[in-house]
Amino acid sequence: MKKLVKWILRITITLVLLIVIAAFVLPMIIDPNDYKDTITSKVKDQIGREIHLDGEIQWKVFPWLALTLNDVKIDNEKGFKGKSLAEIQKLTARVKIMPLLSKNIEIGRVAVEDAQINLQITKKGNSNWQSILTNLEKDGSSESSSGSGSSGSLNIAGIDLKNINLNYTDLQTNTKAIISEFNLTTGEITKTSPVQLDTSMHVTMPDTGLDVNIDADVLAKNLLSDAGIQLELNNFTVKGKLSTDSILPLEVALQKPGNINLNDDTLFFPQLLVALGDAKITTDVTGKNISKASSQISGAYQIDAFDLNEFLKKMTGTYFVTNNTLSDFSSSGSWFMGTNRMILSNLKINYSDTAIKGDANIKNLEKMQGTFKLHLNQFNVDDFMGTEETASSNQNASSSTTSNIDFGHLNGSLIIDKVLASGTTVENLKITVKTNGPKLVMSPIKADFYQGLLISAIKIDTKAQSNKVILEHNMNKIHAGPLLTDLAGSKLLTGLGDFNVDLKIDRPFSDAPLKTAHGKIKYTLTDGAIYGVDVFGMMQKGLSMLYPEVKEESTDGEKKTSFTLMQIDGDIDKGVFTTNTLKVESPYLKVGGKLKIDLVNMTINGTIEPMLIDIPEQLVSDKYKKLLNLAIPVSLSGSLLEPKISIDAKKLLLASQKERIDKEKDKLKGKLMDSLFGKDKSKEKDAKDPSDKSEQKTKDSESKEEKEPESDKDKIKNKLLKGIFG
Repeated sequence: MKKLVKWILRITITLVLLIVIAAFVLPMIIDPNDYKDTITSKVKDQIGREIHLDGEIQWKVFPWLALTLNDVKIDNEKGFKGKSLAEIQKLTARVKIMPLLSKNIEIGRVAVEDAQINLQITKKGNSNWQSILTNLEKDGSSESSSGSGSSGSLNIAGIDLKNINLNYTDLQTNTKAIISEFNLTTGEITKTSPVQLDTSMHVTMPDTGLDVNIDADVLAKNLLSDAGIQLELNNFTVKGKLSTDSILPLEVALQKPGNINLNDDTLFFPQLLVALGDAKITTDVTGKNISKASSQISGAYQIDAFDLNEFLKKMTGTYFVTNNTLSDFSSSGSWFMGTNRMILSNLKINYSDTAIKGDANIKNLEKMQGTFKLHLNQFNVDDFMGTEETASSNQNASSSTTSNIDFGHLNGSLIIDKVLASGTTVENLKITVKTNGPKLVMSPIKADFYQGLLISAIKIDTKAQSNKVILEHNMNKIHAGPLLTDLAGSKLLTGLGDFNVDLKIDRPFSDAPLKTAHGKIKYTLTDGAIYGVDVFGMMQKGLSMLYPEVKEESTDGEKKTSFTLMQIDGDIDKGVFTTNTLKVESPYLKVGGKLKIDLVNMTINGTIEPMLIDIPEQLVSDKYKKLLNLAIPVSLSGSLLEPKISIDAKKLLLASQKERIDKEKDKLKGKLMDSLFGKDKSKEKDAKDPSDKSEQKTKDSESKEEKEPESDKDKIKNKLLKGIFG
C-alpha cells in the first residue's frame, strides 16, 4: 500500500514538473505566429466571416494558457458600407490548464482594448452582424448535442472592455448614433452567481444633436445559464444636453433600483427622474415585450411646478408670454406607449388660475393621428397675446415656419367654462376640432355670449396661397351694452343685436394680419342708444348755423341718441371696412351715411347724415320745423373709440338753400348768357319803351303765328344751358 501511494505521488510530481517545464519550454520552441492561417481558418468556420491577424500573436502556457492578438480585423458583410465590421488593437484571453483535465473551463479575464466597431441596418432590416450570431448559434447547438453526455462547467474571471468606439446606423428609422469611450468591467462570471457590471460611455446622435454621458451599475443574473438574463439596476444616470446648442442640462436618473428581466421580456423602474433644466418629470416605468417590435411601456408621471415661460425662453430665445402666467406650471397623468402609439389619460395641467383635464389617444404617432378631449375651467386670451416687442421679435421666425406646420390628423373636442379676452367674457365654449396635415378646422364653435348665442367656424390652411384663415362668425341676440362696456371700458352703445362676419385673411401669422383681411360684416341692433353722440344736439347746432337768431341751447345731461334700429353692413378690403349700408332709425329721426373704418389702426373717416322726420317733445319750439326732412352732414374722423365730430357747414348750407337756388336758376341763366353772347337788342328796346304795350302784344302775337327759324347763336345758347343747368 505504501509503495502504491509513493508511486502515485511520484507520477503526480512528475506530471506537474512536466507541465512547469512545458510552460517555460513551449513558448521557446513553438511560435503561434506560424499558425495564423490555422487560427483564422478556425475562426472563419466559427463566425462565417474573414478575420485578419495583422499584428503579433503573444502567448504563454502556465498557469494560464494566455493568448494575446494584436491588430485584428473582421471583414464587413458584402453589401454594407465600409471594409471592416470591427478593428481591434488588442484582444487578450486566458484559460487555466489544470481544470481542462476535468472538463471544466476556467477562463481568466478577457480584455478588448481600443476597438472600432461599425454596426449597420439596411432599409430592408438586414444587419451586418446577424450572420455571425447565426453561425455561432449553429456551432453551439452542434457542440451541445455532441457533448450532451458530458459534464463540466464554465467560469470567466471577468471581462474588461476599454476605449471601445461604436458607430451605429439604422436606415429603417434614419437613426445614427456614435458611442465613444465605452468601458465595461465585470466581476467573475459563473452559471450560478450574479455578476457585477460597471459601465460608462459617451453617446452622440448627429441628427438630433443629443450629447450625453451614461453610467450604470448593474447586477446581472443567469449570464451563462439557459434561464433568461436578469438585470438589477442599482444606478443608472444620463447627463448631458439634448443638443450641442442647448443651454439646458439633461439628466435621467433612477431614484429607486429597477430591473430588466429578459426571460419574461419585461422591465420595471419604480421611480425614474427626467430633468431638462428646471423641468423635472418623475415617473414609474413598466414595460412588456421590450425586445420585440410590439413593445409596450407605461407609467404615471408628475411634473413639479416650475416657470414654463423661463424654460421656453432658454429653449427658443423668446418669451412665450410677457407676464408671470406660466410661472407655476405643473402637470400629472398616466401614459402608455406602444408600437407607434401613445395614450395620455387622467391628464391634469395647472397654471395660474387655469386647470386643464382630459385625455388623448394617438393611434399613429408618425402621422399624429388620433383623438383627444380637453376641458378647461377658464382661459385668458390676453395672457398670451404678447406685446409689440415680442411680436416684432417673433415676426421673422413665424413667417418662415408657418408654411411647414403639420397639424396631424386629429379629431377632438375642447370645452372651456370661461374665456376672458379684452375684458369680455365667453361662457360654456364648446369647440369641435378636426385636422388634416396643414389644415385645421374648428367647427362648430358654440358659446353663451352676453345673454345671447355665439356660433362660429374657423378654417386654417397653411399651404394655401391666399385665404389661409377663413372666419365665419355669428352672434345672435347679444346685449351690446355690457359687451362694449367690457370691451372698451365705457358705455358706447346699447341694444339687442346680431353680428355676422365672413372674413378671410391671407397672412394670418404676420405682424399685422388684418392688413391682409377681406370679407363682409353685417351688424343689426334694435332698441338701443348711442352714447357720447347727441344727434339732436347736432341738429340744434346746425339750426343755429342756418339761422343765427336761433340760439344753441346748452344741455348738462348725458349725450346719447336713442334708436329703434341700427343696421350696418359693408366690405372689408386690406383691413379697411367700407359701409354699404349705414342706417339708424327712431320715431323722430333717421340717419344714413358713408364711413370707412381702418381696423388695423382703429381709425374712422366719413360722414353721417341725421334727418329729423318728426319733432320730439324735447324740441318744443316750432323753429325746429325748419329742420324737418333736412339731412345734416356730420363728419367723423380720428380715433374709432373717440372720434372727432363736426358739422360740414358748406354741405349744410347747400342743402338748406336748395329751394332758393332753384328759384334763382332762371335769373342766373339769363345773366350768364348775356355775359357770354351780349344783350338782346329787341329786349333792350322793349325795356326803353315799357309804355308801348300794344305794340309789344302785336309783336308777340305775330311771333306766335310765324316763328322765325332758330339761329345758330340760339342753338349754341340752348345747348350750353342744358349742359350747365340740365
